[in-house]
Amino acid sequence: MFVGGDRGGYFGFPLWLGLFVTILDQLTKLLVVSHGEIGWSITVLPGLFNLVHVRNYGAAWGIFSEHTWLLGVVSLVAFVLLVVFFRDLCDGQRFLRIVYGFVSGGIFGNMLDRFFRGSVVDFLDFHWGAHHFPAFNVADISITCGVILLFLHTLFGFGKHKESSSAAEAGES
Repeated sequence: MFVGGDRGGYFGFPLWLGLFVTILDQLTKLLVVSHGEIGWSITVLPGLFNLVHVRNYGAAWGIFSEHTWLLGVVSLVAFVLLVVFFRDLCDGQRFLRIVYGFVSGGIFGNMLDRFFRGSVVDFLDFHWGAHHFPAFNVADISITCGVILLFLHTLFGFGKHKESSSAAEAGES
């Protein structure tokens, strides 16, 4: 995911984290797709959680659903910008390297769906009584966790510790 001339040092852990997220996301989606047609549902915890096979042709909660390919291109641009500006975004902070590893893996996983499946596969379906949350997937979880951590970091300084330049170059994680 994050390429550079440092042989995996500064980019090493975020690369592996992003790759892990992407692989886990794609494997879980493959299991869902291979299990059956769109629309199947298995109750796991009655009244709380189902495994389902639904498709999202748009962004979060289905917005912009008529623009799947455009969303794929936006995802690609966001991913490339993340990679290109990775060092500047992280500002020498290991915590931010982890955050952007989560975000990039999620972006890449959903982007693959948009380009190769024409829609994003969602399968985790939670509800409580009359309240129902839109189905989501591993990539969505990864992006959401990354954004929440970035929010905590920005507002409250959560995880703010600068690495020494030698530690960052050596790739100590």
